[in-house]
Amino acid sequence: MAKGLKPKPWVKTSLAPGSQVVTDYLDKAGLTADLDKLGFTLVGYGCTTCIGNSGPLDEPIAAAVDAGDLVVSAVLSGNRNFEGRVHPQVKANYPRLAAAGWSPTRSPARCGST
Repeated sequence: MAKGLKPKPWVKTSLAPGSQVVTDYLDKAGLTADLDKLGFTLVGYGCTTCIGNSGPLDEPIAAAVDAGDLVVSAVLSGNRNFEGRVHPQVKANYPRLAAAGWSPTRSPARCGST
């Protein structure tokens, strides 16, 4: 945060941990406020975002995906990485550890292109 970290406009951010215990860990580690500032706000627990409840893609992004026949990706917290899991236009989904080497101090939004 101190160095200007922020997700790119095309990165859809949310935080849906498996349980309240994870929220407690983040709170105790002092990470919740920074995650909130980055847009990784708590949206619910369990299978929330990765079952398609992340909402629509921004219209310009959705149009570019269709026009360019692009394969876009998502970074998921679980292993259910089949095509269309997050959104019908998101065809490549990767577990966070494989895609980002994720840890609570390094968000997947820092990964760049896949």
